[in-house]
Amino acid sequence: MLSLGLLLAAVLFCTHVGFAQETPAALASPIPEPPPAPFQEFFGGRIQRTMTLLATSTPQRRHPVRILVYGQSITQGAWTRQIEQYLRRTFPHAELEYVNRAIGGFTAPALVRTAVHDLYPFYPDLVIFHVYDGEYTGELERIISNIRRTTTAEIMLLTHHVVGVHQTETRAFAEQTQVEDESSDVIRHLAQKYDAELVEIREAWKQYLQTYGLDPRQLLGDHVHPNEAGNELFTKLVSRHFRLNTLWPNRWLDTVRTYEAKRALDESASDEIVFTGGGWERDGAAAVGRKADGVLRLEFDGNRVDAIAGACQDAALGTARVLIDGQPPSSFAGTYAITRPSEALDVWWPAIQRIGHAAPLLVEDWTLRITSINDEATDIAFEVSGSRTGPDGGGTNHERFVSNSGRVVIEPRDFGAMTFARTYRNKLCPLGFEVRWSVAPMFVDEYQPPRVEPDVRVHRTTLVQGLSNARHTLEIIPNGDGPVPIESIEVYRPPLR
Repeated sequence: MLSLGLLLAAVLFCTHVGFAQETPAALASPIPEPPPAPFQEFFGGRIQRTMTLLATSTPQRRHPVRILVYGQSITQGAWTRQIEQYLRRTFPHAELEYVNRAIGGFTAPALVRTAVHDLYPFYPDLVIFHVYDGEYTGELERIISNIRRTTTAEIMLLTHHVVGVHQTETRAFAEQTQVEDESSDVIRHLAQKYDAELVEIREAWKQYLQTYGLDPRQLLGDHVHPNEAGNELFTKLVSRHFRLNTLWPNRWLDTVRTYEAKRALDESASDEIVFTGGGWERDGAAAVGRKADGVLRLEFDGNRVDAIAGACQDAALGTARVLIDGQPPSSFAGTYAITRPSEALDVWWPAIQRIGHAAPLLVEDWTLRITSINDEATDIAFEVSGSRTGPDGGGTNHERFVSNSGRVVIEPRDFGAMTFARTYRNKLCPLGFEVRWSVAPMFVDEYQPPRVEPDVRVHRTTLVQGLSNARHTLEIIPNGDGPVPIESIEVYRPPLR
């Protein structure tokens, strides 16, 4: 079943509460500017890799930047779309990939289950994160810790805005304020502990209400969710953190390191990339491999390796084998990602919160088919089948399921959304209802460099992701079917081990 926190959050997401007194008029747009924040000159200090990539992108060098928004209904609001528009307008030359995978109604105890599908494999440059619950039961910190453990993503954490309650419930309002004040203190603590950019929504929101003499409801569409003016305030408070702050120290070099490919050819250096067997030569900004007996080798510490393609004048480019510790990347169990399962009947929640595995995965599509279900959706039987594995056994929602191949593992608690969907929508889930997911590769066993010129984008290809965060050896070996131009190799080492 869903946790109590998730149940309550889902009810809040879906219910509009009426007020005993007449609701004051919402602010007209554009709203007044928020007062300056204390220490505003330090804003952006803990997201400087992301900001450097954004701010230094030019028509001649367009850096790719990947940003993920995660949380529940608050982070599904219009303000997150306005932030995307702000970033695209302010940094027009960056190659921005901006994705929102928030799930309305999912508090931290639920998101910690889905994050293995949504967050860590996506491996963003920046995570914008806000969620309720899990402060004292561990799930909130675990999500943040896992980001630091599995990725090099910078993190932007938001404290809670000021919500409203029924005006006759003054005691309830005071209690709610205290709860969210204390919860915001936990978020502040975690921001410091995990070196995250803290967006102080709560104190700035209180100051805004006081400065302009506002009722909290003037910024809310219901008792929780911001209205148009509230979303505009959210946007103003978050966007002012996106600033290049060159006076703030950072540890970028410790987490994402760039190895220039042609350095070994220019300087006969042997401390980073090493070429053996011949066949590699300088060509502009790149090192180009042309012969099958030539090997680019790099010893590195980290869990992800990208290749940045170089320019080459040849009409056709070749390919190269990729090896990690002497093996193709596909041979490593952690280099496969399981996508978020499809939704339960007529709701936005994933029907199953997490799909695990106990055996090495294959790149394939999976289907779970309901074979038996009672009216309350509390007793569920199912069978699973993979597009390559084939029929792989069946089970129920009352005990841990491990498929015959070991490629599917489902815990009973991860069926809760199907039961709650039955209550919320009042619709019977039919026999034969299907839940789908896929296994996707986070690797290439063969590297095909893209054509760079006259394109000015930085062409990044992830060679492998999901390795143990330890010492490894990369080898790139041309197949001899054409030139393989490489400008640099980027290695990602998460800060927490």
